[in-house]
Amino acid sequence: MGLLDQADNAGDAPPLDPNDKSRLFQTLGRESSSSRGYLKVFLPIAGLVVLVGIAFFYLTIPGVGDTFHPQTELDLAVRYHLLEVQKRTATDITFYKCDGFAWAKADVEKRPDIPDPVLQLGSYAVKAVPNGTNHWELTSKPIQNGEKPTPCSGL
Repeated sequence: MGLLDQADNAGDAPPLDPNDKSRLFQTLGRESSSSRGYLKVFLPIAGLVVLVGIAFFYLTIPGVGDTFHPQTELDLAVRYHLLEVQKRTATDITFYKCDGFAWAKADVEKRPDIPDPVLQLGSYAVKAVPNGTNHWELTSKPIQNGEKPTPCSGL
């Protein structure tokens, strides 16, 4: 007899008991874990992640006297003010958040080729008071050598 030959005594399959079909559902019914069990584990973890995210966001908000990254319009307004009013080109500007206004320390290019002592100074203090949406009233003064102005100091 070969592998593919059928046996002579092969008969019909034994009749199936209708109760045997429900065994799968009986074992699932006896299973104690379900979607509620997953929710009991997942919800506290998700809540903890949300609380940590809120705390991180709150702690990273700049306070009075902290440096911040300004809007593009404010950065350009300070650069334009220094160029047009002070006739100086800004190289590096550090912005500080103050109560009701922004204060900036701007490093400018020195002009050793011109003998004016003001043009030998390399830093300016700029105060930017908001005046409407994306508009500021800007005032600036040179920072003398050896002078260390405190952020948010008046001009």
